[in-house]
Amino acid sequence: MSSILRKLAQTVDYINESHAPVDTDGGRTQSGVYEKKVAALYQAFTNPPVTVDDLVCTHSCTTPTNPTNSVVRPQPAYVDAFLNSGGVGIDDRELLLEKLLTLMASTKDTSFSHKVQEAVISLLYKDLPHPPSGYLRVPPTTAPAPPLDVKYAYRTSDGSHYNPLAPAMGMAGTPYARSVPSRHTLPKESLPDPDLIFDTLLKREKFVPHPGGMSALFFAFADLVIHSIFKTNPHDWSINDASSYLDLSVLYGHSDRDVNAIRRKDGTGRLWNDVFADYRITHMPPASCALLVLLSRNHNYVAEKILDINESGKYTRTFANNAARDAQDDEIFHRARLVNCGYFMHIILGGTLPSTLVLHYVGAILGLVRDGSDWRLDPMMTMRSRNHDFVPVGEGNVVSTEFNLLYRWHATLSDEDTKWTESLFQKMFSGKDPKDIKIDDFKEAAHKHLVLNIENVREWTFDGLKRGADGRFSDDDLARIIQNSTEYRAGAFKARGIPEALRFIEVMGIRQARTWGVCSLNEFRRFMGLKPYADFKQWNPDPKIYNAAQALYRDIENLELHVGLQAEETKEPGEGAGLCPGYTISRAILADAVCLTRGDRFFTVDYTPQNLTSWGFQDCAYDKQDGSFGGLLTKLLLRTLPNHYSRGNAYAHFPFMVPTFLEEHWKVHKPELVGKYTWTRPRQQPTIVPVGDYEIVTKVFADNSAFLSAYETRTLNAVKATLEKSVRRTLTLRGKRVSQAPGGSTTDKRLTQGRDEINTQILALPLSTYFSSKTKELIKAKGFTSADGSTAYVDIVRDVINLLPVHFVSQRIAGLPLKSDSTPKGVWYEQDMYDWFTDIAEYVYLNFQPEHDWRLRESTQLHGEEIIGYIKSHIDSIKNKFSLPDVRNHIAIGHNGHDFLTRIVDSLRNTDTSNRETAARIFAAVVPTAAIYASALSQIVSFFLQPSNASAAEALVSLPKSKDTATATTEVLGYIREALRLNPAIPGFYRTAARDVVLGPKTIQAYEVVYGSLYSANRDPQVFGPNPEVPVFNRQGKGAVLGLPNTGLTTEEFLAATVPAVLSEIMSLKGVKKAANKSGRFNEFQENWHGYPRKQYINAKGAVSSFPDSLILQYQVA
Repeated sequence: MSSILRKLAQTVDYINESHAPVDTDGGRTQSGVYEKKVAALYQAFTNPPVTVDDLVCTHSCTTPTNPTNSVVRPQPAYVDAFLNSGGVGIDDRELLLEKLLTLMASTKDTSFSHKVQEAVISLLYKDLPHPPSGYLRVPPTTAPAPPLDVKYAYRTSDGSHYNPLAPAMGMAGTPYARSVPSRHTLPKESLPDPDLIFDTLLKREKFVPHPGGMSALFFAFADLVIHSIFKTNPHDWSINDASSYLDLSVLYGHSDRDVNAIRRKDGTGRLWNDVFADYRITHMPPASCALLVLLSRNHNYVAEKILDINESGKYTRTFANNAARDAQDDEIFHRARLVNCGYFMHIILGGTLPSTLVLHYVGAILGLVRDGSDWRLDPMMTMRSRNHDFVPVGEGNVVSTEFNLLYRWHATLSDEDTKWTESLFQKMFSGKDPKDIKIDDFKEAAHKHLVLNIENVREWTFDGLKRGADGRFSDDDLARIIQNSTEYRAGAFKARGIPEALRFIEVMGIRQARTWGVCSLNEFRRFMGLKPYADFKQWNPDPKIYNAAQALYRDIENLELHVGLQAEETKEPGEGAGLCPGYTISRAILADAVCLTRGDRFFTVDYTPQNLTSWGFQDCAYDKQDGSFGGLLTKLLLRTLPNHYSRGNAYAHFPFMVPTFLEEHWKVHKPELVGKYTWTRPRQQPTIVPVGDYEIVTKVFADNSAFLSAYETRTLNAVKATLEKSVRRTLTLRGKRVSQAPGGSTTDKRLTQGRDEINTQILALPLSTYFSSKTKELIKAKGFTSADGSTAYVDIVRDVINLLPVHFVSQRIAGLPLKSDSTPKGVWYEQDMYDWFTDIAEYVYLNFQPEHDWRLRESTQLHGEEIIGYIKSHIDSIKNKFSLPDVRNHIAIGHNGHDFLTRIVDSLRNTDTSNRETAARIFAAVVPTAAIYASALSQIVSFFLQPSNASAAEALVSLPKSKDTATATTEVLGYIREALRLNPAIPGFYRTAARDVVLGPKTIQAYEVVYGSLYSANRDPQVFGPNPEVPVFNRQGKGAVLGLPNTGLTTEEFLAATVPAVLSEIMSLKGVKKAANKSGRFNEFQENWHGYPRKQYINAKGAVSSFPDSLILQYQVA
């Protein structure tokens, strides 16, 4: 969108938002509505989702008298669907479904897209009967009764009771369904020899790389999905020993025996380290096992977090008896499994890349990552038909023999994985030629080499890896395997594409299909509503293929399903095509995918925060702002292999595509995205050395030459996009990553120049008066009373403390358009601004978890640009330069901020600093500290409102009035330090060693990262006595190391000037105290972080936060 059009839209939005009510009555605020609409219209005009060419096409119709004549006709895909959808079947070569899916993606977030999506999902779900109309044998109708004393929803180990009315549906150990009854009369004896079929139609001639750039890791993950739902009983091929649900049975197993073998049963709900229950995966290319190990680790991470957070308040670390321990262990295990399966499902449906079995296929067909789109089909959405009938969900599912054959993708085996497989089979079959391996040879070898005892699951290994003493595999090994697989290019789906080494598996598959009596390819296509093939050439136009097939099968109606699927013509990459399988596969998997997910009650009706916990529910949800277009595999890699995957690296964000392929594709089609990522293989990150000793932590925090922080680098990242080109270029060249420049400055000094002057001018403001009056104002405005009017309540954190820095920065520092009772014509709501400030603070100072880095950085840059823009407009006006934004802002909220900004401008008049650079400096010095100030103030207020600290609170409030300024400040800081010593606003910090440094008994190597635990350092009994938990407000000598940034709102001088004023107003409330029960406590929990305790908070959305979210006080109405 052009800059003029954008500015016009922003002006209209400003006017509309300035007239919006101050009180939203609990509704969600909306901003930039008009700009978004204009942007959508602009996009529709410049890159329309539907063009004339999409609807009609021009055909040449030359005649001798008019050689240039042409006619316009509707697109064949729509004509074909209209004429044939209820008759002979749709011609999938016309790509109707791909056109619809592309249309939905291009019109995402519109009611039109939603309606089309409902229709498509309903159609796909109804492609298969529910329940299945046929089975290979009579299925059981009963299942073992579940325990009656369990009051929560959980996945049974064998997949029973997914449909409460048909408890055996889809259960492990039950027959396969038969989707298509075959009425073809050709005797099996008349079918071609399987070995001959393999040699002529299936055997790989040469390796052909996947045309869509899919990596081998894509299909390694596909192996996990496929083996979760298919496990044919070796003694009875009609039985599926796996459940028919995406329940991660490759990790958890198919029976109580499997599940019990992998669990610790210690009350924590965890598994043994790096275990999984399906031995079949150990004999597949190693990337499948490596991914499965990460999912095993994720289960334990989730279980630990559920126990730490303890949302229900009933979990304990000690138990009265074994029964209590077992009951807790069961509950945490089952909830963690639900969350982990949610991860699995979301990786499948919309993770880092469209892919694998289920609806990743939708993305694969669309090539969504390749095209930079975050749209995904949602098969679990709640829908009603036009007659108001509810479209069913959670009815259950049974996988069929037809789809067992459809998911055999051996042609996609990469060249490297082919060699690995050949080496494995050489050992298994003692060097026997693949041509000579028979089914009995395979059974003997499988029994000897493949089948592992589940009782020894903690000793299982793969690819020659060794377990450590704690049972874990080396992170180095896992990362090497996964990153290698990301670089390996998968093979193309194609006829004559299956490696010779897999001959006996394919031959056995053909024989198995014949034993099942599976339908022919054309029968399957008719069942799916597709046009049957009229001849072999239509099925695959390659003469070598169709001639061979015709010689073998004679009639196209004789072509077997398995062979027909494997050797069918495949799609070419293009709009709406990324996976590029055969045409029949690409259509059929969509229907099966919708049924697998929509039919699973644990992905639909029971997929709730009540069952997964609020934290677990949001932890496995999509985050479309994560740099991966909503991918959860990125989070999994960064969480479980933090030292081997880096933020912003394509190997982490798009591991299912070969990085070199995606980079080259985006250089042509999405050049604006290329620079946001690094494309080289991730370097191993420095080892984190945790320290908690007071002396060591103090030294690391204070020695800025030996230990470098990333604060300034991230501050630069926050503002550099808003700086003038010349300044941005200078800062970018000099502002290198800490890990890359251990001996130098982390950023250009121009960004931090003048910071002392800014801090000085802040302290010159009437801080105590402002914070006192603003606290009183907010308490009055935000409070509410009991029914009888005798007691008043106020959320002192959410509605007062968190808003104090928002008002102060807006009204006294930066002149921002805050919408409040005093400035109702502003445009930015208080809580919205606080949320921005928390993102900025977390990105710059509390950026501990790499999976959140992308979202935090993007949010910081977006809101930083807006804030700096307003500050610059004020400075333009101060320098007598007309500024329309400044005039507009003043009409709404007055000249707030000009006094302070004028003094800053005056101090820089003799420098070459631009207005934008000055604005960026003010932002960098102040805004990132605002939320940390609120957090520190919340901790202090909560501390002094404890009954045991009442006298100390009174003394603190009276100090500024009773003593001279210097003495009062010193003593006030003693109270503040002690409160923050026991309740730190920042739990710890990271520093990178610039050189080798000796710290007590430890030698820190250059480039190593030190984590300093402030929580532990400030409880060091060597410094704070044998009872460090007891506060001593007149402590002499060594004091707490607070870890607060020494700038903006978190300098000790600022705290000393404002904390007593705020606390005084709160303590002056008659009978003030914390509200009863949970309302009067932080929603906090303590976890282990690098071996030291760390407090975190749960916000109102159920997400983990670094900042307290709520604390309600009550007091008597005067």
